[in-house]
Amino acid sequence: MSQMPQIREAEAPEAAALIGWITQLRRHRWLGIVLVVVSLSLAVGYLHIATYKYSAVLALTPADQSGQKPVGNLASLGSLVGVDLSSQAGSGFAMYAEAVTSYPVAKSLSERAALMQAIFKESWDPAAQQWREPQSFVRSIINGVKRLLGVPIKAWAPPDGHDLQNYIEKNVLVAEDKKKSLIRLTYLNADPKVAVELLAGINFEADNFLRARSLERSTRYVEYLERRLAEIQVVEYRLSMAQMLGNYEKTRMMASSDASFAAEAFGDIWVSPNFTTPNPWIVLSAAFIAAVALWIGLALFVLPLIAYLRRQSSAG
Repeated sequence: MSQMPQIREAEAPEAAALIGWITQLRRHRWLGIVLVVVSLSLAVGYLHIATYKYSAVLALTPADQSGQKPVGNLASLGSLVGVDLSSQAGSGFAMYAEAVTSYPVAKSLSERAALMQAIFKESWDPAAQQWREPQSFVRSIINGVKRLLGVPIKAWAPPDGHDLQNYIEKNVLVAEDKKKSLIRLTYLNADPKVAVELLAGINFEADNFLRARSLERSTRYVEYLERRLAEIQVVEYRLSMAQMLGNYEKTRMMASSDASFAAEAFGDIWVSPNFTTPNPWIVLSAAFIAAVALWIGLALFVLPLIAYLRRQSSAG
């Protein structure tokens, strides 16, 4: 029985503090209502002017490159004569993710006029059918600050391969699943057709870029091996080198065909039936939570601190 008063005495300060917080919140309840109304109003305003975007997803798996794999002790013989065969198997798919955001791929894509006009539509004048520098109040302020500070201002130029490369790096998500040998490209755009066109274009140009590199490399190896075959007299070496030559001939054949070389699409490009961003419920919920958190912070900490400082200054 003697422990009960002690427990109640220990709980009393906590209960008093909780009651004090509730009192403070009730005292400033109108502040909370105003903050919630303002925050939700701003969220609704944002939802009215926001650009709603659709998701496009392209899944890719390695293309069949079985003809590139060395057999037997062919890899060790390749290293003996100065040709690395071990890196050929599946090397195209291994480099695919890097090729997606590379400049050569973006450079080839930038030659598609309709795609460039859709992506950089703020710089394209459809009436005059020409590129123009977009007018922006923020840009004018930034340029003014740069002039004031003496910072060089880069002259505006129509978007090119470098601009498209930066755009792809920022807007196309490349997710690799090495366990499943799967690469997934995800892109958001207000126009689903543009989203599909960009992903399809990236896949086509990246595959062609890797195809051209492999074709050039295998052609040089074939030429080298043909010269070596004419020089080597040892029968065992000639047989092994002939196998190596056949392996690179297969690689050159695969790179010369119209089939996918490094990666092939695992089905069609998927496009979300409805917009995926921004999510109105998430925006409204975040606005409400932020308003409530701000109200609690002001009511329990900031306003009492200001009142305390005022009392101290008046007492002093």
